Amino acid sequence: MWLVLMLAAKAGFGQAAGPFVEDMAVQLGTASIEVLAMDMGDLTGDGAPEYAAAVQTENVIDGQRERLVVVFRLQQGQWVMWQSSPSPILGSEEGGVLGDPFAGLGIQDQMLHISHFGGSNWRWSMDDAYRQQGEDLILSEHRSYWGSFCEEKVDWEINLAEGRAHCAYGREECPEGFGDNGHLDSIPVTETFEIPTGLRITLEQRNDSAVHIVSPVHGFETSL
Repeated sequence: MWLVLMLAAKAGFGQAAGPFVEDMAVQLGTASIEVLAMDMGDLTGDGAPEYAAAVQTENVIDGQRERLVVVFRLQQGQWVMWQSSPSPILGSEEGGVLGDPFAGLGIQDQMLHISHFGGSNWRWSMDDAYRQQGEDLILSEHRSYWGSFCEEKVDWEINLAEGRAHCAYGREECPEGFGDNGHLDSIPVTETFEIPTGLRITLEQRNDSAVHIVSPVHGFETSL
């Protein structure tokens, strides 16, 4: 569920908890924003919290309101924007019949996690985790699913930091009353293999990346 914070909520969202919504809007150069999701945590390992949020601005681009993922740091007691990018978050109309695909954002284990899901008969989900590297946030882990009831399904787990990928191909279970499950494989086809450790996708470049991964044995394919 979206966490929507209006400008009038300033009193409940003060400097002790994070930047004021209107201060965020000023630093983003827009009149107002809605906060769809937010979290605070230590992304840099220095013991001080960062503030991360998915926000929606008043700007309309290609028929959809602009969305950004922003990260703020505390500098001399003030929240200052560190990262801002539209690339890691999908628009509200990009989820298919399930509606808005954005599922959440959070900071855990010094990583920024961003999740989406969508589709219709065929469903998909995607979870990205970014870790600090110098002044950038780099895609470190990626998980995805694609499949349909009673049909094939593919799960990916990719660790770019460690240079490892795992893929599992199987058959999705039928819901009760919509067919039998005699088609299910007792054990899905799986493959774990090495990938280059030099793959570097930043928060700003997430939608610009064109990294194609093919498993060497079974030929499973995905792109980042």
